[in-house]
Order: sequence, then C-alpha cells, then structure tokens
Amino acid sequence: MNRAIKYSALFFFLLQFSFAQLSELDTRCLWIVRESMYNEKMINSALVYAYQSGYNIVFIQVRGRGYAFYNSEIVPKHPKIATEFDPLDYAVTLGHALGIEVHAWMNSYILWSSKTPPENPEHLYHTQKGWTEANIHGKMDSQIKLSEPQSPQWEGVYLSPTHPEVNPYLLSVYSEIINSYNIDGIHLDYIRFQDEVYGYNKSGMAVFENIYDINPRDIVRGIISPRFGWSQEFVDSMYVAWDKFRRDAVTELVRNIYHEVHKPGHNIKLSAAVKPNIIDAKYRWYQEWDKWVQKGIIDFVVPMNYFKEIRDFNNSVQIMKSNLAQDELEMVVIGVSTFNQDAQSAADKILLARLNGFKGVSIFSWDSHKNNLDWFQPINDALGHPTFD
Repeated sequence: MNRAIKYSALFFFLLQFSFAQLSELDTRCLWIVRESMYNEKMINSALVYAYQSGYNIVFIQVRGRGYAFYNSEIVPKHPKIATEFDPLDYAVTLGHALGIEVHAWMNSYILWSSKTPPENPEHLYHTQKGWTEANIHGKMDSQIKLSEPQSPQWEGVYLSPTHPEVNPYLLSVYSEIINSYNIDGIHLDYIRFQDEVYGYNKSGMAVFENIYDINPRDIVRGIISPRFGWSQEFVDSMYVAWDKFRRDAVTELVRNIYHEVHKPGHNIKLSAAVKPNIIDAKYRWYQEWDKWVQKGIIDFVVPMNYFKEIRDFNNSVQIMKSNLAQDELEMVVIGVSTFNQDAQSAADKILLARLNGFKGVSIFSWDSHKNNLDWFQPINDALGHPTFD
C-alpha cells in the first residue's frame, strides 16, 4: 500500500511540475458503439456531445458482429434498424455539418458473440461455416455451441484470416462503403487473430502446406522435430514461417484496404484499433501494427491502452517509445478507457500520454456514460476542451 501511495504521489508531482510541457492535442477521437446508432435521436445525442466537447473525429461503429448499420448489397442490415433508415449516411451528414470527421468503425474478423445464433438466415455465420477460424485441435468456431458457457478468453466466432476467400470478401465490404459514402476514414477493429492457439482453418493450412510441404499442425504437435530426423535449423525455420504466415495474412488485408482508400478521388484515412503492447500484438495476436506504421500502409493506429493501473498503462507507452521512431510515434493516437475506471483515473492517463509527447487521444467510449454526461468532465478538462454550456 505504501509503495502505491508513493508512486501516486510521485506521479501527481511530476504532472504538476511538468504541466507546461504537456503536448497540445491535434487529434481528439471518440468511439461511438453500434448500440447508439439505431436511430436519429441516438446519433444526434452522440454527435452533438462530441461537437460540444471538442472532439474532431468520431469512430461510429457501422459493422458489428456481421451486421451492417448502413445500406449494403453485401452485408445484412441489423434487425433493429428501420428499413428506410441509413445510420451511416445520417451520421456523415450531421458530423460534417458540425465540422467533425466521421470514420466508419468496422469489425474485421470477429463475426458473432451472442449466446444465440443470428436471426437473419443470410448472416455470414449461417452462409459460410467453412470460413470460420479453428483452434489448434482443429475445432472450428462454427462448431461451437453458443448457448453453452465458453472459456473466459473466448471472444466470439471469428473468420479465418488465412482462408483464401475471407480477405477478398472483407475487402469488398470495405470497398462498398469507401465507394458509396462520403466518409473521412475507415477504422478497423478486431484486425487480428483471437489468440495464438488459432489459425488452423483447413483451407488456410492447405495454403501454407502448398508452399512449404509441411502441415502446420505437425509443427506445433512436435512431429516436425529433430526426433524424427529434421534438423533443428529446419524446425526453427518452420515455426518462424508459420507465425509469419499468420501475421502476413492480417497485414495483407490492411495493405489492400490502404490501397483502396488512397485511390485517386478518395480523401479517406485508414486507422486501426490495436493491442497496446507491440510485442504481445505481434506474437500472440499476429497483429504486426508497428510494421504497418513503418511500411506506411496505415495512416494512424489507436492502441487500446485500457489498463486500469497507471503503471501498466505507462508500460505500454514506454514500449511504444522504445520501438518506434519519432515520425512513427506521431502516427499513434492513444486509446483511453472509461468503462473500467473512474473519470479522474482516465483523465490522469490522458495527461500522461500528453506528457510523453503524444498529440492524439481517443476515448472509449461515449456509450459507457452517455446517461451521465457530467461524468466526463475530468476527461474533457484533461483533453483541453471541457464541455461548454
């Protein structure tokens, strides 16, 4: 307890001492979850608040769990949205009238996570069972009994990034919005694997085996081993190749979307919500976002630095600063959570991000306290744009 008190006292002292050194924020983003996108009244509340609070970018969730919150010829519309209403079109019109950039926030590989299947028979969950992810034991997500309790780590049914038809399908989904709406950005979410034990979709493994003449499951099961006549150098190279194969599948989709948004005639930014620890992102979730930044295939990233403890939050910040060059750090917008901590703790993390020179912050989310807007006051103070009456 004493160590925690001393740490907090030191932190607040540093903030007071260095207040003049806080970076000015160029980018203030607000995530607006799909549950606030059903009708005009909900969208009005969220975007007017964003305007009054000084946000210049909103991420509005318009693809969630395989449903569209816009008019699509590819993706079925969410059943709670009136047939004649187009949430994305309405939000873009209102956002631009308020001088706010509107970025279409879209779930990528996650497809479903409820305890009951989607009610629409045209939902991808029903129509493309073979596209779903499989774990190291070969069990596909489409085989999971949704009504039964799952492991604490389970997030939902995922599409397989390595299946040869999945990335082209997702690119068509993004392209439809890019070419049909006057959006300012595409914001990718769940642009990763569910965890390191996934990636064993049969069709995806077949692609790897066609390249290397090795079944990936034989690698992780220890069959490709010196015990069976393989050299250690070869075994090591196969582990590296299998990890890289999964990372490259995700990176390929990011690269192709980037090329799509930057075609002549478009003025659209590409961003992604990413895991905050660069090392874990690469080796556990196969999300090599530092390379996306370094290779220039994304306009900015938003690390979801949602840690409750400030020392954990700061650890992710320092890892970023140790692994990225200054021009790359300028492409980082720090994500701060509001759902798992009090407002002052979240505000402290905003100030810490500014103290470390970051010029962009994103708040997750409007929805967590939309029924008590006074809660956000310390957040707005820390952002430098308090809510005005």
